[in-house]
Amino acid sequence: MTSEGLEQAGVVARPESVVWYERLAWTAFAVGLASAAASPATLAKYYDKYSTGYLIVIAVVLAGQLLWIWLIARKRQNWARWISLIVTLLAIPNAIWDIEERFRFNAAAAIFYCAAFAISMVSIMLLFRGDAREWLSRKRFTSGA
Repeated sequence: MTSEGLEQAGVVARPESVVWYERLAWTAFAVGLASAAASPATLAKYYDKYSTGYLIVIAVVLAGQLLWIWLIARKRQNWARWISLIVTLLAIPNAIWDIEERFRFNAAAAIFYCAAFAISMVSIMLLFRGDAREWLSRKRFTSGA
């Protein structure tokens, strides 16, 4: 079926900005995991203190991140786009504030953290390009309405 036929059937192709958002969000997720893996001492410290609870929290946070990417990139949730922007903007001062400490503690983990944060910021900026903004804010109509 052609793209024109898909649009007539109610299926709208995702704009390139959203496709790139999803790719970069997945990349930031993977780099964030690398940051955690590069700091086994931190993982061990919290695991020793809160063995079961720590694993549950990590699993919930990772699942939440995957769900968030899916909500924006596949389910067109405009509210999630705005929350992502607000959370990212609020995180910038903290990222700047503790950068020196991160590098003193574990340079490799800090590099991965900074890379993940930068990639995440770029991915969120893509959601505010014209094509993504229009696609995310477009109302869905039920068939027969």
